[in-house]
Amino acid sequence: MIKIFLFLVIIIPCFGDVFTTPLGECTLEIYGGEVEDIPEIVKLIKEESRNLVETLGKVETRPFSVYITLDMKDFYQKSKGPVPEWGIAVAKRNPDRAILKAPGIANVSYPRMKEVIIHELNHIYMFRIPQYGTMPSWFKEGMAMAASNEFSLLHKLEISKSLWNETSLPLQRLHYFGRLPKNKIKLAYGESAASIEALHYYYGEDISILLLDKMREDLEFTEALELVIGEEYLEFRIKFEFYLEENYSWVFLLQSGNYLYVLMPLILVLGFWYKTYRNRLKLKQWEIEEAMEKSQWQDELPN
Repeated sequence: MIKIFLFLVIIIPCFGDVFTTPLGECTLEIYGGEVEDIPEIVKLIKEESRNLVETLGKVETRPFSVYITLDMKDFYQKSKGPVPEWGIAVAKRNPDRAILKAPGIANVSYPRMKEVIIHELNHIYMFRIPQYGTMPSWFKEGMAMAASNEFSLLHKLEISKSLWNETSLPLQRLHYFGRLPKNKIKLAYGESAASIEALHYYYGEDISILLLDKMREDLEFTEALELVIGEEYLEFRIKFEFYLEENYSWVFLLQSGNYLYVLMPLILVLGFWYKTYRNRLKLKQWEIEEAMEKSQWQDELPN
């Protein structure tokens, strides 16, 4: 009897639910969690699954699971394979599943955990796209970050610092995150989010949906991308570099704190000098144009 009691005490409680979503039947398991957590998370998974299908288009439905694990042993056991050491969650295929570390072991807040669930659901949605294996990491992670609104000021600061240090990552290095060192991961996620912004900026807000539609026709990623943007992949990679420079070069100033007060006068002087220089160029151009017009007018006068 004592052995049975000890066994029950040692066993970690697992609360769960099985429910239907637009992506398929979902099995939710929370290890060591609270029963009252379940309805809110079920609601989140249902709403986000519906939002993905309504926003990005219908995909094949099949069962998937979401596990919120209590410790690292459970995390690795449910992952059933290699996971990045820096990750607090991972999405896996065959079978489709999202495995998250509980807020306590991941050192994140409960609202942050809900963002991570949305991020991983986006990956599960992408698993259903034909030719998924040809998608580069920058697109997969960028789309997931856009869905979960994870593109934070910290990511933008990381991009800004990398531009000034000349350590930014070209798009071709973001094809597979597994090859990147740990100290580049935040930058990689930030640039991935920026890449989706750049796609929408240069080619329109619907470009991601058009791209996925072409992949639904069984086209590989690069072929589908070039078809919908109307130019070569290389052209977008070049535009992406310009987009980072134009939008994130000066973000680092937001982190400067007291240094900003020191730099501000210099920035103002440089701005004034640049404005004055441009005005002088304009005046010179106007003088030349005026002289040309006057000369032309005199040539047209009758003799």
